[in-house]
Amino acid sequence: MITGILSASGRSIAVSQEPPIEYAASKINNTVKNLREGLDPDILAYWYKRVEDRSRELVPEHLKDKVHFEQDRILWMKFKMDVSKRAVPTVMQVIEEYIPMMPYSTGLYFRKVQEILTEEMNKDLR
Repeated sequence: MITGILSASGRSIAVSQEPPIEYAASKINNTVKNLREGLDPDILAYWYKRVEDRSRELVPEHLKDKVHFEQDRILWMKFKMDVSKRAVPTVMQVIEEYIPMMPYSTGLYFRKVQEILTEEMNKDLR
C-alpha cells in the first residue's frame, strides 16, 4: 500500500507503508528478476537477429552473406558467429549502437561478445 504526503514545497510524495525490510526485499527481487529476464535465450536471439540484420544493411554488398549468427539447438544461450574479418568493425559498431536499448544484463552479454570479437581479431594480428 502506498499513501501520499505533501512535502514542504507542496508536492505530493509517495511513501511506502510496508516495512523497510520487505520493501528492500521486493526491490532486490525485482532487480534479480529483470537481470534474469535479460539473459533469456529468446531475448538474446532477438538482439542477435537485430544485430545481424542491421550489420547486413551496413556492410558492402559483397559481405552481406558473410555476417551470420546461429543459435545452438542444445545450449540455447550459445550462439555461433560466422563473421568475415572485414565485417567485424561494422558488427561491433551495431552492437555498440544497440546496447543502450537492451536490458542491462543483455547489454553486459553483448559487451562480452564485443570483447571476444576483439580478442579473435587480435589473435590474427599476432
